[in-house]
Amino acid sequence: QNCCVSLPRQWHPGLTVVVEWEKDPNTGDSVNWPKPRYSDAWRKAAREHQSKYTRHRAVVEVAPYEQLGLVNVHFLPCDQVKVAASPSYHGRPNHPYNYPMKMEVPAVCPAP
Repeated sequence: QNCCVSLPRQWHPGLTVVVEWEKDPNTGDSVNWPKPRYSDAWRKAAREHQSKYTRHRAVVEVAPYEQLGLVNVHFLPCDQVKVAASPSYHGRPNHPYNYPMKMEVPAVCPAP
């Protein structure tokens, strides 16, 4: 799910965006839900599962850009978020953030 963002054509220091997201603490649980899919029992299990989602919000600085482009939101371990708005994309040398696609989650997250 995504929505929208409006950014200025020219980056300036202090440019921030608000990022809100939900996390499913038990991804993959649906394999154990009642069958058939979309039955009343299945829908009940889905509602109960969704009630355990955690909701998060962060005010995030946008990485400097010279030319406005695609907006990429990087969700990192420990509920850290980075935002880039450049014509480049993940994996390209000039993209401001090139984190690995899969990162280890530390046993203990640092204090914010």
